[in-house]
Amino acid sequence: MIRVMAVYENGVFKPREPLKLPEGQLVQLAVYPQKPLVPLRPRTPEEEDFERRIKAAKTWEEIFAVIDTAPQSTEDFDVVKAMNETRRLTGFRMPDPEPEAGGCRE
Repeated sequence: MIRVMAVYENGVFKPREPLKLPEGQLVQLAVYPQKPLVPLRPRTPEEEDFERRIKAAKTWEEIFAVIDTAPQSTEDFDVVKAMNETRRLTGFRMPDPEPEAGGCRE
């Protein structure tokens, strides 16, 4: 199975990346319309410098040294809230917890 994002234009699905399929290959599609992504704010010069230094790092020690100088976030970001929102939007359902010893599921 191959998963690929595509754009629907003029009655045709156009993959956003090349596929290694022979011409005329019959495929089955499952369509999940995607909401448009909200563009991120432009990066600050400090963030661009941080990204450049991370990409230039050659060892784990260099990467950790760059991470120690990371610019502080000015946003109040709650990672658990973001994960739960992603789960809600994608329909992800957490598995039921295992019952305690001696107990039963209702």
